[in-house]
Order: sequence, then C-alpha cells, then structure tokens
Amino acid sequence: FIEEIAPLNYAEDFDNVGLLVGDYSTQVTNVLVTLDTLEETVDEAIAKKCNLIVSFHPIIFSGLKKLNGKNYVERVVLKAIKN
Repeated sequence: FIEEIAPLNYAEDFDNVGLLVGDYSTQVTNVLVTLDTLEETVDEAIAKKCNLIVSFHPIIFSGLKKLNGKNYVERVVLKAIKN
C-alpha cells in the first residue's frame, strides 16, 4: 500500500527505498513514522506495538556484509528482525 502513495520511481537513483527489513506478506497493524531509525526508534516501535517503521533516512544505505551487532546499523536490523 505504501508504494501506491509513494511510488518507488519518485526516488533518486542513489536512494535505498522500499521494504528493507521484513516480509511483504505481513499485515501491518500499527506504524511508527520517524526521520531516522535508531535503536531507540525500534524500542519505541516495540513498546507501541508498531510492526512497521517508515523512516525518511533508510537504516540500510549501503550494503551490509555482516549482521553481528558490531555497529548501530547491524544492531537495529537485528532487533527489527527479532521483533
């Protein structure tokens, strides 16, 4: 649904848009909208029972080579996957 109101073709070539972490078949129940997705943002989404975070700045901008929690991007992605 979100791609109907914000088509992917509106993005710049360098933008990383669309569903970055998750499953397209998941039914969205609550949404948290944010500028940046930080660890605290995911914690807030969990506390508010939001299963979708819409962020202006993508948490994954360049490729991830590992997911072992060594930096905040990896920790955020891991927490989002677990929850």
